[in-house]
Amino acid sequence: MKTQTTLLLLCCFFLSCLRAADTPASDAQEGTPAATTPEEGKVSAAQLPDYPTLAQREKATVDAALADLEAVKKSYSPMVCWTAQLLYKAGRIDEANDIMRTYVGKLISGAKARIESTEKAKAKGTYTSIPVGNGQVWGEPHVNGFGLWGILTAYSRYKDKMDPALKNDIEWICTKNTSWAGSTGNLSFLIPFNLYLADRIWGPDKLPKDGRYGARGDGAVKMFYKRMDYTVSRGSPEFASRPYMMYNVGTLLNFDNAFIDPELSKRARMAYEMSMAHAAGSWLKGNWITPAGRSYPGYVSQSPGGSAGMLWTYFGGKTPKLSGMSPVVFSVAESWRPPELIVKAATDRSKPYVHRSRFDGIHHFQTSYINKTYGVFSTALTHPPTGRKSSIWGQCYPYGVMFDQPDTSKASICWMTVPCCDDNPLTNWTQGVSSGFCEYLQREGTLLMVANDLRNPAFLPKIRADIRGHRQFSLETRSILAYIPDGYLAIIDDASKDGRVFLDYGSVLVSFCASQPFTWKQHGGTFSGNSPSKQDSEFRIAGDNAALAMETASPDEFPGMSPEQRLAAFKAAVVSKSRIALGSEVLTPPAPQPDAKGRTPKPEAPRTVAKATYTDRQGHVLEKTFQGPAKIDGKEVDYESWPLVDNPWVHQDWDGNMRVTDGTTERLYDVKNWTITEQPVKR
Repeated sequence: MKTQTTLLLLCCFFLSCLRAADTPASDAQEGTPAATTPEEGKVSAAQLPDYPTLAQREKATVDAALADLEAVKKSYSPMVCWTAQLLYKAGRIDEANDIMRTYVGKLISGAKARIESTEKAKAKGTYTSIPVGNGQVWGEPHVNGFGLWGILTAYSRYKDKMDPALKNDIEWICTKNTSWAGSTGNLSFLIPFNLYLADRIWGPDKLPKDGRYGARGDGAVKMFYKRMDYTVSRGSPEFASRPYMMYNVGTLLNFDNAFIDPELSKRARMAYEMSMAHAAGSWLKGNWITPAGRSYPGYVSQSPGGSAGMLWTYFGGKTPKLSGMSPVVFSVAESWRPPELIVKAATDRSKPYVHRSRFDGIHHFQTSYINKTYGVFSTALTHPPTGRKSSIWGQCYPYGVMFDQPDTSKASICWMTVPCCDDNPLTNWTQGVSSGFCEYLQREGTLLMVANDLRNPAFLPKIRADIRGHRQFSLETRSILAYIPDGYLAIIDDASKDGRVFLDYGSVLVSFCASQPFTWKQHGGTFSGNSPSKQDSEFRIAGDNAALAMETASPDEFPGMSPEQRLAAFKAAVVSKSRIALGSEVLTPPAPQPDAKGRTPKPEAPRTVAKATYTDRQGHVLEKTFQGPAKIDGKEVDYESWPLVDNPWVHQDWDGNMRVTDGTTERLYDVKNWTITEQPVKR
């Protein structure tokens, strides 16, 4: 656990330094307003009509994007460049060039100001270089990689429509840029793509040498093939990330241009399509009910922001806020559209089902249970026999239930976690999941979490002196944290009596059952202060060890009742059978094996860890030992055979081919030969 905690603290520090350089919604140098923020969903439901068909969604997006071009020209969002592409497509060349000229001009203005500032600092002897790895330093102009992506994509497709002055400006900003070394998952793909396009367009002589790929980008091409192989066989990096999946997966669509080898373009498009098929089974009318490889904030609305807008374009659901800066513009402006088989996988919700997947690590296993109007989701971990610990990336929203919420000003997620960052202001932009202290086990709509060693003084939270106004909720202990969004129709609060809370959100019934009583203040606000409504609330459960179970049900199970009557009936069904128990188990590490020189490490001592057991209202028994076995109804969960993705429509084994079917037709993606074929299902 010490190693995990140290790594987590290092990640938090590293991310606090990187935030400005790695956030697509802002520009480190210009300090621009966010294009996709937690506030994006704060509009009334009446402002966001549903658009049932793809054609309607496309038209609504285009109409909104082109309705206020003056607002578009004020934005630093890279989506501005796709709004310009919509104008080019519509034959509105002068307006498109005007949008691009304004966007590029702002980047040039900022770049020249930074160059001037750097030269003044050098003259005074006060300049300090910032290392970016590979022996390189952060020189100037260090241009936002997300902005360059938008500019280069528009230029590669519509340069013949651009006037000479605009083309000269684009050449200047792209060839004067000194930053070609991406550091995080999305930038390590996006920036080499920018480099490769710039090299192909203007030639290597006009580009600075780069410590990672070289000016010609030959190493980048090798990386492109490697990334695409990984994506089709292991899943996308930063999968389901609201801020970043677009830059890991969406960039694949931009390989379709005249400057890129056709074979590379073909593979990129197939990798994109498989990623959308992978995502389809966890989509529910605007809720993307799956764990995220990296995402924030911890409060999401059914009106999908960020990269979830790609899925809304293709599959529908609650409408996001549309404008010329919205991420939805990207998927509408691009030409790819999903096959009907993938659309069915994303929209047929006539029966409940389980969606299983894998991404973000060889020891990570995701479960999503989708039940018409809600879904429960989580990631389970396994730990390799070497004794190394597997962990969840802390910068992700915690696990729980997402549900239909007609009011888009309210969050449509209710979760539970031991937070990565339980502080104010948030250091990591989300509470996250501190898997050094908690782990999960899920069976359909029931989710069990066990928390271990919460009061260990070696791992208690600390005040960050480098963050102004930083406060931890507690410096004495860690705790289980649960987030309860406003919007429930009925409630039963038995928390202080027996550790139970029951909620009716109209689309889902939720039961919390804790290993001990706790206190909860309804509508008491959230400590982090970033949730959508002041009427939201949270509760915490402290102790050396603790356990919390979330059990859900469809309101259809209790027809013809008022919310209060329905919730009372749900409570009676749950309390009659459900039980939670918190115990312990001794884990004995495997005997150490000799290394290559025949040396045998000292064996690890056995250790005692927390074990949680929960029996649900249907009599199913979930047992989870922290960093140990996971059992359902006495049978250990078989994670060894867990698929890359599996649901009633889509199946792919780890490193295998993908099959998408509606029972009549099947679509096969051959990841070795890079082919897509369709045929009737053999009967």
